Amino acid sequence: MTHLIRTTALVATMATAAGASTMVQDIDVDADASALKNSGAVAVWSELETDLETALAAQLVHQLAEEGQTAEDAAEIDIEIDTVALASSLQAEMGIADSVLEGEVSVDLPGSQYDQRYTLTVSAEQANVYYPEGTDVTTLNVGSEVFYTAMVDAFATHVAEKLK
Repeated sequence: MTHLIRTTALVATMATAAGASTMVQDIDVDADASALKNSGAVAVWSELETDLETALAAQLVHQLAEEGQTAEDAAEIDIEIDTVALASSLQAEMGIADSVLEGEVSVDLPGSQYDQRYTLTVSAEQANVYYPEGTDVTTLNVGSEVFYTAMVDAFATHVAEKLK
């Protein structure tokens, strides 16, 4: 009977903790799209900062802090995109397999001992699940809006999953 009571208490505690999502006060993304070497991709990737912030906010929509909530009660997310390694023009003709989106993610959580710092790399292969149904991947290149959106969504999803 004591074991059952302990197990029940543990499950109740875990359910409460799982239901308590980390609130997010601020999302800031820095990326230098001008460093892209692939001219076909520059037009599509030029709004990376805004698009990644928007995609991340969409992933965390139920965790966004309301106006007036103090920063000490909510997390702040800072992402510094270091690498947008897109396939060269020649590789773009052959596909997108070697393309990656990489950045340093910094999440300042309430209570400094819980802060997160990590490097996140999303490959073209990982972005496959974010393509619309029926997408012919053999026709995609680094300048493709479908490819770009999938890479941004994959990156945002990985960051959001660590906060849920």
